[in-house]
Amino acid sequence: MSIRNLDRLFQPASVAVIGASDNPQRIGTKVLANLVDAGFGTVWPVNPKHQSLHGMPCYARVAALPSAPDLAILCTPPATIPGLIAELGARGTRAAIVMTAGLDQIKAGSRTIEQAMLDAARPHLLRILGPGSVGLQSPALGLNASFTHIAADSGKLAFVSQSGALGTAVLDWASLRGIGFSRFVAMGDGADVDFGDLLDYLAADAGTEAILLCIEHVSCARKFMSAGRLAARGKPVIVLKVGRDAAPGADLVFDAAIRRAGMLRVYSTEDLFDAVETLARQRPQRGERLAVLTNGGGLGLIAADALACGGAQLAPLSDDTLKRLKLAEAPQANPADLLADVPVERYTGAVEALLRETQADALLFLHAPTAMVSSTLIAEAVAPLMLAARKNVLSCWLGGRSVAAARKIFADAGLATYDTPEKAVHGFLQIAQYRRNQELLMEVPAASAATGAPERAAAQALVASQLAAGRSELSDNDARALLSAYGIALATPQQAALAGQTLAVARIQIVADPVFGPAVFFGQGGIAAEVAADRAAGLPPLNMVLARDMVGRTRVARLLAQGQTAADAEALCRTLVQVADMVADLPQLAELDLNPLLALGGGVVALAARVRLAPARAEKTLAIRPYPQALEQPLDWRGSRILLRPIRPEDAPQHQVFFNALDPDDVRLRFFSAMRELPPAQLARLTQIDYDRAMAFIATRTGADNKPETLGVVRAIADADNQSAEFAIIVRSDLKGQGLGYILFQKLVDYFRSQGTAEIVGDALSENLGVQKLVRDFGGVVLPHPEAGMVRLQLPLR
Repeated sequence: MSIRNLDRLFQPASVAVIGASDNPQRIGTKVLANLVDAGFGTVWPVNPKHQSLHGMPCYARVAALPSAPDLAILCTPPATIPGLIAELGARGTRAAIVMTAGLDQIKAGSRTIEQAMLDAARPHLLRILGPGSVGLQSPALGLNASFTHIAADSGKLAFVSQSGALGTAVLDWASLRGIGFSRFVAMGDGADVDFGDLLDYLAADAGTEAILLCIEHVSCARKFMSAGRLAARGKPVIVLKVGRDAAPGADLVFDAAIRRAGMLRVYSTEDLFDAVETLARQRPQRGERLAVLTNGGGLGLIAADALACGGAQLAPLSDDTLKRLKLAEAPQANPADLLADVPVERYTGAVEALLRETQADALLFLHAPTAMVSSTLIAEAVAPLMLAARKNVLSCWLGGRSVAAARKIFADAGLATYDTPEKAVHGFLQIAQYRRNQELLMEVPAASAATGAPERAAAQALVASQLAAGRSELSDNDARALLSAYGIALATPQQAALAGQTLAVARIQIVADPVFGPAVFFGQGGIAAEVAADRAAGLPPLNMVLARDMVGRTRVARLLAQGQTAADAEALCRTLVQVADMVADLPQLAELDLNPLLALGGGVVALAARVRLAPARAEKTLAIRPYPQALEQPLDWRGSRILLRPIRPEDAPQHQVFFNALDPDDVRLRFFSAMRELPPAQLARLTQIDYDRAMAFIATRTGADNKPETLGVVRAIADADNQSAEFAIIVRSDLKGQGLGYILFQKLVDYFRSQGTAEIVGDALSENLGVQKLVRDFGGVVLPHPEAGMVRLQLPLR
């Protein structure tokens, strides 16, 4: 649904426990005790069998409560749940935790009790956590609305788990290690409040610095992807997938979804919290080359092996670094292995040399205790150097009591430290993977060679005619025609004869994932397709950046590097993008298998193609909303033909040119600061939008150099409830006053009105009279703003 009323769930002023008890075998007993023990303020037990509980008055029914509770916790039999939800909603309660489990298995007439519960909640916008939830905790608020055996410590991590058993186990594990939480949520079945809602809420939660998710399954893929991407732009989101899906390739698809959203996936509970420790202390990192300093050759070899297994590498050392190591009387190698009896000064010299190495992206410090030199003294000497470094420093103080003081010095200084060399290397690999995922989220695609627009109308007509004739499997000729519409060639017999003369034999498939919808798979083709274990999955739509990432994660990338041209690699990536376009354009496309694909002289041909059609899937089946082609609108303006259309990631280069052409005063009015250039991350945010939640329309035309140019842009982002969309607009400075802003704003208003959004709002400087007049012309108002020098713009749409 949305984040509406989730504040009542996490920050209630009053809590009613319906089904409270003094029977130690009842859940209501433990819930009430936890609320009281945590010191929460207003708690109302509800049970007709008791006059009082825990020294508090106990009410016989909901109607007898002093007022509507902000949060109700239901621990009553299944049949009672829908009626209680209806009564609470009518009374004014807007959030509930349903701890009763199994509601989807019990019928109440023609529907399940779970559906009856949801139907009862809907008229009141009452939000439900559960059913089958263990509850939630907000430790800073003193709220323990759960029946867990232990109270969470207060901290900055939000933890969300579908499994109550796993959640309570993690709570116990974290308590022993002093790990605290801003929010602890055992989601249960997620019939109403799901991962998407919680990610939206936690992304804006000031008390949460990182979000940890333990996921068994995702119920609404598109909402999950939208919310995850938004949250991951602001804070680390770390995901542990519990249980492998039996569907073929499902785990690869889940992994692709996490990568695409800029989150980090881990594979154990311990990794979950190690990742938080690592990412919380990380500095910006450019690459994946590691320098290693150790006092034991074996430790360095262990680290090098772990690094190689993770796909990263030891950093090469420059001549300058080798000279500095020589002056420090340290080994001139990586790993640099200091002898057991070297004095502290050699440690500091070696650390300084390796921290200055520009070819090393991070430093790993490995130390085992010796009888010759105090570990504590070494830590005291090198910690300040590492703390002042601009690159990531990871450490391992191997041992127990002998290195406890050294480990504490590092921990107190905010330096990441681990128990073993393997864990330290794993921390480095986590930083590297997180960086790659974030770059995929933020990276601006380069302009690719023009391949021509797909012949969508012809392809759609062919598909419709085949289904009308009752054919689901396309013949070779029909498959050839369909693929040709998207610029993909089927091989001629002569080309097929060249199959043994090319190294890059690939395979592209479309497979329907039960959760995330159609997914594109890429890997080795031909005979190797039957034995190769390394396939990569991607969620459509794709662009060249995402396609290159997919190819780079397979053996095909290494084959391409063995003598074929860069044009061959680009052609394979372009084919991936074209296949993803087919998925977005043709909802009747159920399966596609191009195997083998040959990269030949800068082009790609498929030796064989299997295409299967089915009745059109719902548009929402795609986990990521594709580019909304239908919103493109050509029109005549001031004697030239322009196109109003949604912005695309590929518009980034021309958007930079557009920004550079703006008058500095126009930039100040739009961005509220004197920006001189658009940083890459900002440019990515402006051009890579989530069409499911935001929209940006640009006006574009072909310029004098025959290249497209951006003339103006209007954008708005809707809140998670779709109640309000915040807008901004700017027109190229030399085109102001010619009505283009009015045209763009009309396009935006029409779009958000069609989406059911309640209003468009915006902030503007008081001196920006142009945008104020624009909003008034559309029937909006200009309101006072709490900040001096600003005004609030508001345009109702309903």
